[in-house]
Amino acid sequence: MGKTIAIAMNTFKEAVRNRILYILLIFALIIMASSGILGELTISARDRIIKDLGIASINFFGVLIAIFVGIGLVYNELDKKTIYTIVTKPIHRRQFLIGKYLGLLLTIYVNMLIMTFFFLAVIHYQNYMDDETMLKALWKPNAAGQYLQPGFFDYAWYYISSVFMSAFKSLATFTLLYNPEITRNILKIVFYGCLELGIITGFAILYSSFSTPTLSAIFTVLTFVIGRLNADIIIFADRMKEKGLLTMGAKIRYNLSWIAAHVTPNLWLFDKRNAVAEDAPLLSIDPYALIYFLFYTGAVLYMAVMIFRRRNFK
Repeated sequence: MGKTIAIAMNTFKEAVRNRILYILLIFALIIMASSGILGELTISARDRIIKDLGIASINFFGVLIAIFVGIGLVYNELDKKTIYTIVTKPIHRRQFLIGKYLGLLLTIYVNMLIMTFFFLAVIHYQNYMDDETMLKALWKPNAAGQYLQPGFFDYAWYYISSVFMSAFKSLATFTLLYNPEITRNILKIVFYGCLELGIITGFAILYSSFSTPTLSAIFTVLTFVIGRLNADIIIFADRMKEKGLLTMGAKIRYNLSWIAAHVTPNLWLFDKRNAVAEDAPLLSIDPYALIYFLFYTGAVLYMAVMIFRRRNFK
């Protein structure tokens, strides 16, 4: 176990030095920061658009990190010939591969924590920028009961204090000490996204154990897309069966749809974006989703280890 953790921490350190990681993280933060501007351009449902864009950015860039960083973990060891040094040491290939997976997963989760903290701060800041909130904070009556127009320094202090208070509230929300209505279900939605990325990361490691980075990236993207469309594929196959499989082409399409739906991961199980709606019920942790994540990830890593064991590095 100690060797696996050592490989995981070394993988994490290598991933942190990857420039692509910082580019993706900065780009994600910029998109979330600009979500308020996009919200201002809409006629209604401004808060919903900001939340949808933020959650989509966290999930999307998490997948990109899993793809662009994960697909080269094993290949880079082969390309740099460092794998020959590793396999000659008393380290099992199982420990090496699982360590790579845990290190990549740690990298992804740390980046998701950063993006989530920033996203929560954006939500709280946009709440401070609400017209009604600003009016109550800036327009205050004097002793005569008259409302005086705030000056430049009043606005400047309000904006600066809003930034610090938003960061403070984001930290409090993140540590479950503060749970306002505007951040309802967000942390649980991100948690489900972490489970989804755990499965995708497993596939990235699986494909990188036997393929080139380019093909691994393509396979991982296809797996993610099919997994997100899993429920739709099942509905499509059921409707084809109801109409009748009268031709050979229909039977082939049905069989391919059925195989794709039952072999690929059901990522629809972890898609909880609808829970950001104001009238959505309080989201709970589904035990079935946790069990599905553990068993499916375990199966994928088992296949990766079996394939990696049979590779000849000579």
